[in-house]
Amino acid sequence: MTFQLKTLGPYRIEKAEEYAPGGSESSYAEIIRVRGSSPDPPCFMVPSHLFKHSESELGLYLKERKNLWRALGKLLNVKIDISDGEIMLHFPVSLFPEVAGIVPFVRKRGLTGKPELAKSIGGATQFKKRERHKTKQINPDSEGKNPSHMFTPDIMAFFGGA
Repeated sequence: MTFQLKTLGPYRIEKAEEYAPGGSESSYAEIIRVRGSSPDPPCFMVPSHLFKHSESELGLYLKERKNLWRALGKLLNVKIDISDGEIMLHFPVSLFPEVAGIVPFVRKRGLTGKPELAKSIGGATQFKKRERHKTKQINPDSEGKNPSHMFTPDIMAFFGGA
């Protein structure tokens, strides 16, 4: 059985281009993007992300969020130079929960893992009975008066009435 990124938890899995070395053919790799990261075409063609390096290891590519680099180096026992523009780290899959506690990865939208709560919220809002209310005219001058007495003979004559 092969390891897949979706087994790591409720993270959004995206597809990114992965170029084969020495060839023009391109394939796609699955990644979990770091929240707030996007490609910057002049310098970096890919966002900061987590990827599957092998069956037992994950790879983490970071080009920003340098404030997290030292904590990651301490966790993984790796010396990291902060002056670098980007880093590539490899670590065992078993350390993913600790890394995910440091690095904010993009999560799936919605209430994943809580189907009963999602049903109760959806039932309460989706099929809510809508009541229509007629608005009342709040005018103290016309309140309690018969509308026929409000028209003067001049106005009635204008409209062709008696």
